[in-house]
Amino acid sequence: MYNTSMKHKIKISILAVELIIATLLFGTLMCVVNSLTGYREFKQELENMYGDITIQLAKTAATYIHADSIPYWLKHGTDEEWEETNKKLDILTNTSDLAYIYVSVISPDYKQRTYVFDTVNQLSLAAGSKVIPFGTVSSLENKDEEYINNLRIVLEEGRDYTSFTYRDEGGHVTTAIPLPNTDGTTTTILSIVKPMNEVREHKINFLRSIIISATILTLLFIALYAFLLYMGIIRPILFVTYETSHLAEHHGELTGLLKKIRHRNEIGKLAKSVEKMSHDMNKYIEDLTHATAEKERLGAELNVATQIQAEMLPRVFPPYENHPEIELFASMEPAKEVGGDFYDFYMIDDKHFAMVVGDVSGKGVPAALFMVITKTLLKDACAHSINPAEIFERVNTILCEGNESGLFVTCWMGILNLSTGELNFANAGHTAPIIKTNGEIKYLSTKPNLMLAAMDGIPYTNHQLTMKRGDCLFIYTDGITEATNEFDELYGENRLLKILSSVQGKGKSPRDILDIVRNDLNDFVLEAPQFDDITMLSMIYKE
Repeated sequence: MYNTSMKHKIKISILAVELIIATLLFGTLMCVVNSLTGYREFKQELENMYGDITIQLAKTAATYIHADSIPYWLKHGTDEEWEETNKKLDILTNTSDLAYIYVSVISPDYKQRTYVFDTVNQLSLAAGSKVIPFGTVSSLENKDEEYINNLRIVLEEGRDYTSFTYRDEGGHVTTAIPLPNTDGTTTTILSIVKPMNEVREHKINFLRSIIISATILTLLFIALYAFLLYMGIIRPILFVTYETSHLAEHHGELTGLLKKIRHRNEIGKLAKSVEKMSHDMNKYIEDLTHATAEKERLGAELNVATQIQAEMLPRVFPPYENHPEIELFASMEPAKEVGGDFYDFYMIDDKHFAMVVGDVSGKGVPAALFMVITKTLLKDACAHSINPAEIFERVNTILCEGNESGLFVTCWMGILNLSTGELNFANAGHTAPIIKTNGEIKYLSTKPNLMLAAMDGIPYTNHQLTMKRGDCLFIYTDGITEATNEFDELYGENRLLKILSSVQGKGKSPRDILDIVRNDLNDFVLEAPQFDDITMLSMIYKE
């Protein structure tokens, strides 16, 4: 409640705050009246001067660069011409007191830029600035619409663009010009940044004269405005200030002091807003506490789901000590906490061995749940048949029942007769596996049937081939071939076939084969994020 000690505390604060607020108020008023015109002219003249200088420097830097060589550099790397050009730009940066010069190629969708040159002034380097290496790709998706529109002005309209940034220590000017190719197209921008070192000194001199005149005028009016400030502004503001501090320190509670403010102006509205804020904050804290607890619970459940999914997939290799003719290794890496890819293998009876790899549409928890159902149904159906086509038809019928979510799953299943080497397999819209046989590595291409759970009553086709001792089968999901690097290039089937061909005849185990493919995939995507689950299974039919 509002008591005597609180009242004394507020009175003591008014004696100091009243003079400060009055001085700032009238000082600011005088500064605005006396300096508006002068400051506008000062700023305009400064910008015109620096704008002309930086445009000339940018055009000078452009003469050093052969724009048609830029695509070659980005594809093949730097060469002597690049080194010579970079040296010239570096000299220009330091001799002209520029902060830095950088040249970058903007992607057609304006989502990223690739740096070709970046030269930084020696003083900036000493202050901690870094040179951006050649070929560095930077995202533009965090830039605002104005920034992207300025890029369009330079690239699409071929016009120069200049902007000014002001800080307490001075400021800098940024100028960007296009670098057109000889065919008239433009994807490259040359930008220079020059510090405006004189700004701080002019600003200090300008403000010094304004502060002196404003202070003299302000002192003349302090006595007149002191009472008005106290009764109309300072006292209500101090009440609001005390209550907001009390609100922050006591978890949204108020003392009731704001009820003494009966003004109908903005301060009165502010007092009512603080009271409403107290009520809303208490409710928000309650809701936030509940939401945080719920988020932690969901996070813990997702961790458990990740562990459960990993434990559902076979992880013991080699899988069967009493079947040395089977040498196998498999892996699944989800793109999120849980994924929709799966693999499975099991002995149906003493001589029939089943292998399954599938990919559920979508990602996350819904796909993972659908994956569990599909994997379970497939294994259960193998108890009734050793024909992959019949197994798919049975599972497809069950999955289509009540599939209101519209999920589907691509799947490849093969059943190998360990005695004869006869492999029966069916493909439900899945990527074709790769087989090594007779010294040749090729895709096991057949016309795929429709995905499971896409439509009820679909027939599936059974295919056959005979595997020889030493033949190797590699089954995977499209998370490999459709992986993209930072240039949005696909890994592709040809590269996968090429890397598998490179290990042919080298006695590599299935685990080695998967490691080689994963390492090659990592070398391709580099820092690009993983957007899809990655699943691989390799099996060698041994003596």
